[in-house]
Amino acid sequence: MSDVFLIALREALQSAVMLGLVLSLSSVQNDKKLLYALLTGFISAAASGFSLGYMPNLTKNLIAMETWAFWRYTAESVVFYSGMLIGIRQPAPGMKLLTAGLFMLGFELFFFEARSLGFLVQDMGAMKGNAAAALSSALAGIAAGLVPLFLLRKYFRKLASDSAFTAASLLVTIGALQFGIGGVAEIEKESLLAPMQRNLIGFISSAIQSLQSVLHIQDHPFLDVPLSGLARFIAGDRSALAVTLAFIMTPPLFLLIRIFSKPDPVISGIEAGAKKRSVMAFFRKELIYKTMPVMATFISLVVILHAVNVSLNPLYEPPPVPVRESESGEVIKIQLSDKSGSFDDRKMRKYLYYYGNKQVIFIAMLKPDGTVGVALDECEICRPADWNTDAKGYAQKGDHLICKYCMTPIASATLNNPGGCNPIPIPFKSDDSAITIKTSDLVSTFNKLQELEKKGTHL
Repeated sequence: MSDVFLIALREALQSAVMLGLVLSLSSVQNDKKLLYALLTGFISAAASGFSLGYMPNLTKNLIAMETWAFWRYTAESVVFYSGMLIGIRQPAPGMKLLTAGLFMLGFELFFFEARSLGFLVQDMGAMKGNAAAALSSALAGIAAGLVPLFLLRKYFRKLASDSAFTAASLLVTIGALQFGIGGVAEIEKESLLAPMQRNLIGFISSAIQSLQSVLHIQDHPFLDVPLSGLARFIAGDRSALAVTLAFIMTPPLFLLIRIFSKPDPVISGIEAGAKKRSVMAFFRKELIYKTMPVMATFISLVVILHAVNVSLNPLYEPPPVPVRESESGEVIKIQLSDKSGSFDDRKMRKYLYYYGNKQVIFIAMLKPDGTVGVALDECEICRPADWNTDAKGYAQKGDHLICKYCMTPIASATLNNPGGCNPIPIPFKSDDSAITIKTSDLVSTFNKLQELEKKGTHL
């Protein structure tokens, strides 16, 4: 049951990190009511969440899986955007409201993780026929994940979290952590942002299709319908990415603007120059401290969102297909349609030609205008290190080729055009059925590339 232990350990550690951030605040440490409220919420979440997930009959009758996911998104979005709301209003809540807020925060930090963990433990125990071992391994993992909180509790007071975190930035940071590392990683293998963006794509696409139907501007197989292109663009993944980007980046951007728009301290009434410099130095130091967690959150969200976008829109790179000369030995012929498929799918194809002890890889694909493009799988500018073979050549993403070294997008319509990061073109001829490449032209183009590398002009 080592898998169960490791999964429980990871989930507990993730929640313990966020709980530790709240516990590092001196205002929480110095007030036992606030401390007990936070810890009570956390323990209540562990007990109730795990129980709900571990008892499948109760869970099935209580609430559907989709509804659980909805409330998880809602709860974590509330935490995330609460930071921005506090930054706007900057309220001074009473003790009862603050105590209730910390209880709810502690509860939210572990409730959904505990429920998912309980469901997984019950399922794995049933599959392996040893429910008791699965349960004990999970409880041991949870306990081990929370041990660092008890071992490091003496050092929380020494942390400079009060100088770095405000209530607003702390909530935004916790919300960002939940979006980045939450999402039942052991089941879905992804963060919350990936299913969120997928659901947005589905929602926007369905909404646009309904609107097209009402306005009678649906796509027609033969006629060019006005505004149908705009509808397809809005219903695409870029719109979903834009909505996700606006949703995720608004709170940290707002806090950064608030921090940097804070006016300088008034020092005109201070006569001593040393005192003026001291006041300004303190102000700038405080500004840096307050900026660091928000800036770190902003950068982390950019990285996570980029990773999610790449996972939802992966690069397409087919393995090279070996080719040889025709019977005459002078040309290579590539059929535009054969048992492996047709060029009409507009996907990039790679081919491998053996030239002595060297391998010549080249690209062929149908461009948007219906013509064929052929080029070496090499860039005239980029030259990855010899050990970095994964960065050599090109991949495809949508209607663009991507230089894998510098990740520059290249419109597929420009294939066969030299210069820049474009693939190095190869002379060829084509008709309705095949592409014909002279072996001498392919070898000559490849040799010229080798000469560029020797001269050092191939970066």
